[in-house]
Amino acid sequence: MLVRHLLRTTAVPLALASTLLTAGGAGAAEASGWEVALSGDSPAGSLMSVSSVGEDLAWAVGRKGGGGVIMRWDGVSWSEDTAPGLPAVWQWSAVSAVAADDVWAYGTVGRDQALVHFDGTRWNTVQAAGAADQDWPEVPIDAEPGRLFKGGNALYTYADGAWTTFGLPAGVDIRDIDALSADDAYATGMRYPVKGGHPVTYHWDGTTWTLMGAPPLRTGTDTAETAAGSPDSVYVAGWAEDPDATAPVPGVARWDGAVWEDITGALATFYVHAIAPDGHGGLWVTGNDQAEPAYADPVFWHFDGTTWTKEAGATAPDGDTRWPSYSFYDLAPAGDSGAFWAVGDYSTPMDAHGDQTVNGLIERSTPASGTGTATGTGTGTGTGTGTDGS
Repeated sequence: MLVRHLLRTTAVPLALASTLLTAGGAGAAEASGWEVALSGDSPAGSLMSVSSVGEDLAWAVGRKGGGGVIMRWDGVSWSEDTAPGLPAVWQWSAVSAVAADDVWAYGTVGRDQALVHFDGTRWNTVQAAGAADQDWPEVPIDAEPGRLFKGGNALYTYADGAWTTFGLPAGVDIRDIDALSADDAYATGMRYPVKGGHPVTYHWDGTTWTLMGAPPLRTGTDTAETAAGSPDSVYVAGWAEDPDATAPVPGVARWDGAVWEDITGALATFYVHAIAPDGHGGLWVTGNDQAEPAYADPVFWHFDGTTWTKEAGATAPDGDTRWPSYSFYDLAPAGDSGAFWAVGDYSTPMDAHGDQTVNGLIERSTPASGTGTATGTGTGTGTGTGTDGS
């Protein structure tokens, strides 16, 4: 995996230990409409992707130590998914749920890839198309009824038990996919290297992928996220390195069905790792905040169609309070109430030996914070681009 920024002040051992907190239960912290649903000593050390099929059923995937982990929400609490059939992997990096008996997860094992499908009873391994992407192993997937989309160094679609491959130019990697339906999807990525490269966005019309015009973002912006609320409201986002290497420079563009518009506005000093439409023409954005002076609070940004508003997330009871330690890698609606899930990780304070623990983190917004019923991106399958600093 290519690590492009330092999330923590030191390289720390992943003695990944954490405490399971029920959303809204005893010990759950709240701030500005977000509450901690999982932190502390849990089975998850870092969570990269989340997907929900209702208020009482969701999945989040990631890793702990040297092994992949899949977590499941039952409407009351998050716990490790114990359904049979899961292969041993280093990390699960993407999950996409269509229904209680139709869930997909993608991960990596060694230099190979793993793809599994949950049929409501057990997980079954499905042969993934293409070779494992050695540059960006955290390839995206997104599922709709009857079709699965997969990215990486090509665009793949899976339907009726067969894969179709759409080849990409050399140096292009698809980093995120968001589908409105089996016949309407969007994929974004970059022609690498970033310096001298450019963002690419493709549209799937049910038959083939077509390259769209380039979004008007700052040169060097690595567009690793896309989110589609409707055919005339499609977002791509990413970040560029500051010339002085002091802070990231985020960028967000919106497609209105005809042209791209740069809507970055007041969004600043932010590693953008996850975006999701709010269901009302606006957008949620999160990742890793690098605002000065450095602080440890988790941060979300909300765009209402005109204005960006910065909002604090909830802090974990055992989270570090001295240095920026929170990162979120995915967002997804938590059912149809307007609430959202956010998943990632955070670090605890250094102990007497200078060691830290990195714990998985899941937060949930209240419906009031989510601005109403969410539509458009029910699967939440973005994959995180940040990792433990090294």
